[in-house]
Amino acid sequence: MFKALFDAFRKRGITRSIERHGWTAIYVGDYSTAPTWAYTVGFRSSLRAPEIIVFDVPQASADGVFQEAFRQLKTGELVIEDGAPWPPGGEARSVWRKVHPSRFVDDEQPWLGIAHTFAHISSPESGDFEAYQLVLSDADHRLPWEPGYDERLRPRQRALYEPAAEMEPA
Repeated sequence: MFKALFDAFRKRGITRSIERHGWTAIYVGDYSTAPTWAYTVGFRSSLRAPEIIVFDVPQASADGVFQEAFRQLKTGELVIEDGAPWPPGGEARSVWRKVHPSRFVDDEQPWLGIAHTFAHISSPESGDFEAYQLVLSDADHRLPWEPGYDERLRPRQRALYEPAAEMEPA
C-alpha cells in the first residue's frame, strides 16, 4: 500500500520536486470560497524541520514564504517555535503557531494530508510529524486571539493550533 502511495506521489511530481529542491507545495482552494491554503511537503525529510501551512494568500506569495522559510531553516537563521513572530521585526505581523496533532487526522478536512502521508512513507524513523501555521494579522495588525480582530477573516484563516472540534466557524 505504501509503495502505491509513494508511486502516486512520484507521478504527481512531488518526490521529484523534493529531490530537486528539497520541498514542494500543495495548494488547496480557488479563492472564491473559504478557506484557501497552501502547505509544504519535504521540509521534514530534507531539513528535519516541521512542515508549514499558510491560509488565504495567493500562490506566488505562499511560494515566497515557503522559499524564504526553507532558506532560513537551512542556514539556521530560523527556528520555528510556537508564538514566535516572523519575520522578526517585520512590518506585517505574523506568528508561528504549532498545528494541533488532531488536525493531521481530522476527518472533516485533511489540512496537511499529503505532507503527513509523505512524511510517514518517506522517513517513518524520524519521529512524530510536526507542522506550524503562519498566522497572519488583520489590516490593523491584530491576531485572531486578540480583541478587535476582524471577524470577517476568521473563516479564511482556520485556527489549526486549536483541537479539531474547537474554534471553527459555524
